[in-house]
Amino acid sequence: MILSSDPLGVMRALTRLSQAWMNDFPDFVVRLQALSKQFQDLALNEIENACAAFDAANSEDSQPRDTLHFIRQFSGMARRSHALFGEFIRQLVEDAPDIDEESRRKSAFWIDQMLGALAPTNYFWTNPGAVQRSLTSRGKSIENGMRNWMDDRLHGDNLVRMVDGSAFKLGENIAATPGSVVFRNELMEVIQYHPTTDTVFKTPLVMIQPWINKFYIFDLSAHNSFVRYLVGRGFAVFITSWKNPDGTLRDVTFEDYLFRGLVPAIEAAADICDSNRVHAAGYCIGGTALAALMAWFNADSGSSTAIPVATWSLFSALTDFSDAGMIGVFTDKEGIEMVEHLTGWDGYLDSRYISSAFRLLNSNGLIWRYVVNNYLYGQMPPKSDLLYWNSDGTRLPQAMCIGYLRDFYLSNRLIRPNDMVMDARPLDLGTIAQPAWIVGAEQDHISPWKGTFQTCHYLSNCPATYVLAGEGHITGIVNPPSPRSRQKFRAGMADGTCSPDAWLADQEIRDGSWWPEWVQWLTTNSDTAVVTPPVGNLNHPVLGPAPGTYVVG
Repeated sequence: MILSSDPLGVMRALTRLSQAWMNDFPDFVVRLQALSKQFQDLALNEIENACAAFDAANSEDSQPRDTLHFIRQFSGMARRSHALFGEFIRQLVEDAPDIDEESRRKSAFWIDQMLGALAPTNYFWTNPGAVQRSLTSRGKSIENGMRNWMDDRLHGDNLVRMVDGSAFKLGENIAATPGSVVFRNELMEVIQYHPTTDTVFKTPLVMIQPWINKFYIFDLSAHNSFVRYLVGRGFAVFITSWKNPDGTLRDVTFEDYLFRGLVPAIEAAADICDSNRVHAAGYCIGGTALAALMAWFNADSGSSTAIPVATWSLFSALTDFSDAGMIGVFTDKEGIEMVEHLTGWDGYLDSRYISSAFRLLNSNGLIWRYVVNNYLYGQMPPKSDLLYWNSDGTRLPQAMCIGYLRDFYLSNRLIRPNDMVMDARPLDLGTIAQPAWIVGAEQDHISPWKGTFQTCHYLSNCPATYVLAGEGHITGIVNPPSPRSRQKFRAGMADGTCSPDAWLADQEIRDGSWWPEWVQWLTTNSDTAVVTPPVGNLNHPVLGPAPGTYVVG
């Protein structure tokens, strides 16, 4: 297919913004005159400050001024000028008359990218800290910064590194909770973690991980490992580790991830623990897949086979994509056509495109801070287990990626009863009868918390507890209890009859992590504790130690 010259609709959105103000030109001129007056006042103030500094420098008791003094003055003026212009142009986007909301949102997003890139702190002579480091290190920081820049260019993905990857080794100091691979097919491995308690609950816990990243976000270091925490509280924990697809898996669909991924994982855990049911928990796209599977299980209400899931939990997962946050700038019709183009040759969407998109959603925190640290300051990126995981990207199969974007982000089909059909069964979230625990994160820029709350509106047949954690998409979920933690959360029943804001107003703020409360909820819905089950069995023999083989692909 021929790719548009404006594949993300950036120029179209900015053109509509410009046209909107051309149609209201008198108001635009008034605003421009006000901006000119602000810059004039700023310039006069800077001249007055410079004159005062000059007079002070020539007084009898003056101290000599070093180069940094003048750099700080210059960079301060640059920052104030940047702030003035940024406020002006953002207000133009917000107040633009007669412009569709999609164009307004895209304009705001890409203008924010431009303003972020032009921030004075991103440039050597307008960053006093960078200049000072160069002087005190006698140029060594500049040399190190150039070396870091060259290393990133040679790395091949043209992205500034966020983490010192040399500090971590899979299976040793990250993804190191003892466990064994007990199932493997062409799409995934299932890891069973070794029990550490004398007895475990008979109902195992199956964690459905997103295949957009590696599974070990829930098994980082020992102090913040979610699975280690759960194993230590008497749960038999299983987790999915997805294969990093190549071109041979280009035809794998979202439905395949359900029936060749989620279902075998649930069946393996139930068989090993000799249990009829499991607790299932899905994170991000893994949670969306779990919600679809729960609707599929409940669609066959006349079946004599019991539904194999006792409870289900969603972590930062959307089922209603009507407000998907700023990621929507990449998931409209033009964005999906670009993905079709990018996946057409190799049969997959490469991890560097996924990483670029997600980092742009928080470019100040995930791009520019590392430009300053690595290139201007000449420092090595930090040693962070979370950032190491975040940089360990995966690819997405062509069919799954395009189908997911069209069916969920573009058409929002899952929330419409019986509109989406999988394996001959129409899906309706309202048929799900098993208790649900749904977690959103207050600062989540990938799955906005009000979007995750919307799932409660469609669950008319099951009790749902909603939890609002602090922080973002990752840190709101990877939220270990700690006496030093400043984390807070809210939790309460959500029957779908109230808005997110109304629910929020009724909840008390609680200190600490939501993990213990979830454990209590799982315990209440679990069968009695039994002697620890074996690791694997005849049907699912041990295939190797955790973290397995697919995680390194």
